Amino acid sequence: MLKRPSSRRKSSAEGINLNLVPILDTMVTLIGFLLFTTSFLSIVHIESPFPISSEKEMEEQLKEKPLQLTVSVHESDTELWSPFEKFASKKIPHALPGQPDIAGIHSGLLEIKKLFPNETKLVLVPHAATTYDVLVSLMDSARAVEATDAPIFARNPQSGNDEAVKKLFPEIIFGNLLSAPGGDS
Repeated sequence: MLKRPSSRRKSSAEGINLNLVPILDTMVTLIGFLLFTTSFLSIVHIESPFPISSEKEMEEQLKEKPLQLTVSVHESDTELWSPFEKFASKKIPHALPGQPDIAGIHSGLLEIKKLFPNETKLVLVPHAATTYDVLVSLMDSARAVEATDAPIFARNPQSGNDEAVKKLFPEIIFGNLLSAPGGDS
């Protein structure tokens, strides 16, 4: 007599059903979370070139004396000056101890920009104890022309027309990168 076929063969032919709903639910939640958290990440940088150190290039540039506008932040005041004495230096006392008068510095820079409308470079020489927030405030006030400022016009070399200046001194160079810590540069 013949034996009946095994029941194991029938069960293997049915196949396995995977429930992918929990995995898909987790992935959708994870993607939403990643998109939500990355929208708050904002990276901003301001390029600051190193000072030129080649003697040949320095001699070429020094044939005509540049403005080389320098903003030196000291313990009790901030000084706007030019090593080639293109304008009279100006000292602006700090509003509070360790806090430069940003509005006074901005108005001083506006006066200098009126005298030299095509100048774009500024050398920033902070005191060793100058905080990061103060540096950023100084750089922002030195780069931007505010809406309340009087317009400054400069001749466009390509078109030959006078155009309103949109930025004060957008190229900021740090002048004391190699100074000793604790020194007043």
